[in-house]
Amino acid sequence: MLEGDHGPDKYRARFPTDAEDSDSGITPWQLFVKWVAERQPAEGTVESWRYPFRELAGHFGDDRSAASITVEEADAWVKSLITSERSAGTVKKTWLNACNTVFRWGVEHKHIPRNPFQGTKVTVPKKKKLREPSLRPEEIRTILLAASAIPNTRNAVDDAAKRWVPWLCAYSGARPGEMTQLREIDVIERQHIHAIRITPEAGTVKSGEAREVPLHQHLIDQGFLEFVAQSKDGPLFYLPDKAGPNGGDPVKRKKPRYAQARQRVAEWVRSLGVDDPNISPNHAWRHTFKRIADRAGISERTSDYITGHARKSVGAGYGPPTLEDMAEALKKFPRYEIDTSA
Repeated sequence: MLEGDHGPDKYRARFPTDAEDSDSGITPWQLFVKWVAERQPAEGTVESWRYPFRELAGHFGDDRSAASITVEEADAWVKSLITSERSAGTVKKTWLNACNTVFRWGVEHKHIPRNPFQGTKVTVPKKKKLREPSLRPEEIRTILLAASAIPNTRNAVDDAAKRWVPWLCAYSGARPGEMTQLREIDVIERQHIHAIRITPEAGTVKSGEAREVPLHQHLIDQGFLEFVAQSKDGPLFYLPDKAGPNGGDPVKRKKPRYAQARQRVAEWVRSLGVDDPNISPNHAWRHTFKRIADRAGISERTSDYITGHARKSVGAGYGPPTLEDMAEALKKFPRYEIDTSA
């Protein structure tokens, strides 16, 4: 029967290996830890995605392997997460996205044989828009007037954040976290133009790319550069964490100090009476800036770069506007006239 061939029997190698043979035993939580260590995502992502993977462990058991979770089990678990307290939108955007991303990465790196969340779908009811996303004139006045009334002091970083972050957002359309993470070295002068450098070295930048944005003359006139000059080296709007962000554990992360500062500014703005639940008043500055910029004749390409909005095409990424071009464009952006006598 051997016909003279006494080598290893290769007959079984013709058949695919059963998926069970590929189960390394790695748990969903261990897979998440590996993903964090190698991918090194933003602190905010780690903080929010820890919860889905803790829930996975609680639901399926700490020792249940990621490879053993079936498509049906994954789908049923995701659907069970939708409650009166947790919307379908939250489940889709955070919980399902977290699991799908990490498990897909696990498949790509040969840690698990398949992603059971790949085909899971969550239907999100269409959200009704009850108002425009930008700030109304009375809301603008309330926020900026209150900010201007705060003394410019470095002895209280929360006061410094309340004083300057709303104005910085108003004249740049930047994300509020990009402003609360600013450091003294991020306020620069280049080509005789005063600007701020928004960089992932300081914290989270959604695009992952640094950009330089000119300071509006009204910020300079209010004394922002003097405030920076009197500040110590380091963050402008929060005290650095001397203990370090995570003590060496890639998953055990506290909310970054700049994110805490952003949250405190948001709570303060709400306390002023800008409390419409249909907008996020800090984020609304992005919409407000774009609306005013458009009315002032600033090109969409230029305002997109200033605000850090995603480019609409590959070609738009070539030859971004220069700092000088943006400074000239910002000269068209009108001052916020806050009548303190009203």
